[in-house]
Amino acid sequence: LRMMGTAAEAKNDDFISDLSFIKFNKLYSKKFNTTLDPNWLGWFVGFSEGDGYLGINENRPVFVLTEKESKILHEIRDILQFGYVKDFGKFSRFIVRDQANIILLFYLFNGNLHIKHKINQLIRWSSLLNKNNNLLNVITKPVKLSFNNSWLSGFVDAEGCFNVYVSKTNKSISLRFIVDQQYGLSLFNDLRDLLDSGSIYARKNENYRFAITNLNKLRLVIEYFNVYMLRTKKTISIWKMTSILQLCFK
Repeated sequence: LRMMGTAAEAKNDDFISDLSFIKFNKLYSKKFNTTLDPNWLGWFVGFSEGDGYLGINENRPVFVLTEKESKILHEIRDILQFGYVKDFGKFSRFIVRDQANIILLFYLFNGNLHIKHKINQLIRWSSLLNKNNNLLNVITKPVKLSFNNSWLSGFVDAEGCFNVYVSKTNKSISLRFIVDQQYGLSLFNDLRDLLDSGSIYARKNENYRFAITNLNKLRLVIEYFNVYMLRTKKTISIWKMTSILQLCFK
């Protein structure tokens, strides 16, 4: 692992200030006669930026979420009311292929993505969709990373982990919050700026790791997840870390 240097602070006008699901919910309600909770939608966008793929198959847009934990994919399917889950033994996939629902996902992601690589995938979607008389304009500015919405909780459910390490020699305990992501350098610089702490490591093939061990900053992270809760089995890991942190500050 190679540790990265400090990032320069980005200007606020380089970002969209916050998530917005007004356009998506307006279109969604026409089809399903209901709207979806913005907190869940923010989580879903973050989760999709972590483990989702806005791909093209047979010259048609396709959305694929790949997970070992199939339960969360079935929950997503039940909440969205479209797409399907396919099991492959050791992993499962949530897949959306039909154009009407791909367009719904376009409006859900457009203006709410943070990672440039995913914004580029959305641009490729729009190029295909616009051939069928759709007028879809991609918002290319990333959304600003914030502790005031649920995006990060979804992203961490996809790409994060909470490590508790007990030394065999002196029985000391170390706690680490880790997030891994390919093409994640810009995101991790923003996360480090937000927390004013943390280390970024370069790995192979444009993969990066963000890690934080400072106990006071870990408390801030835990406080965020108490408001914007995780939805996968990682809730067990964060519960264990929370219990140990409470002991550390007694």
